[in-house]
Amino acid sequence: MISQDTAFNIAKNIVPDIELKGIRISDKLSNDKRFEKLPANCWYISYSNIPLYNLSCSNADLIFMCIDKVKGEILFHNKV
Repeated sequence: MISQDTAFNIAKNIVPDIELKGIRISDKLSNDKRFEKLPANCWYISYSNIPLYNLSCSNADLIFMCIDKVKGEILFHNKV
């Protein structure tokens, strides 16, 4: 089982400036219907598509990355 720190490092290898984009990491999802398609047993990492210093309500999309907790593989990486 990979740790939250390991999941963050995997994400940072894919998106090098991810810490500038308002990152959130959790192993739980809300009951939002948009999330029903995401795989289970993952670290769920969300971030904005642009750096926080340029962020506004009109220009942001939320990107999700799901990293398998056992294998450390990226199972999903896209907008939800």
